[in-house]
Amino acid sequence: MSHASPEAALAALTDPAAPFLIGVRHHAPSLAWAVPALLDAAKPDVLLVELPAEFQEWLPWLAHEDTVAPVALAAAPDGGGAGPAFYPFADFSPELAAVRWAARHSVPVVACDLPLADRGRGESAVASEPA
Repeated sequence: MSHASPEAALAALTDPAAPFLIGVRHHAPSLAWAVPALLDAAKPDVLLVELPAEFQEWLPWLAHEDTVAPVALAAAPDGGGAGPAFYPFADFSPELAAVRWAARHSVPVVACDLPLADRGRGESAVASEPA
């Protein structure tokens, strides 16, 4: 496997035709403040948020102008899988800032994480060493 030069990596990450990624630290007030400007500059056609697929139908309510933070989305998977999920949002949550931005700009939002019922979600990805 060859390693690209730093210049090639920078070009790939800043290519305007490529996806625009914003690494989010949950409840980061400085990022929540910056997200609307970042999205204004990126002008996305669609916004992907790392939330389980089951929350897709709730995203319009999360972004609704009458929804007042703090607010949370919670769910328990049908038929097993990982345990219940609880996703809190505050005015200083970058994810909430992004979802609100998308609603104001008529940009579709997609919950792009695995469904809660996906059995692989709660299992360790690291295989144990043989004894």
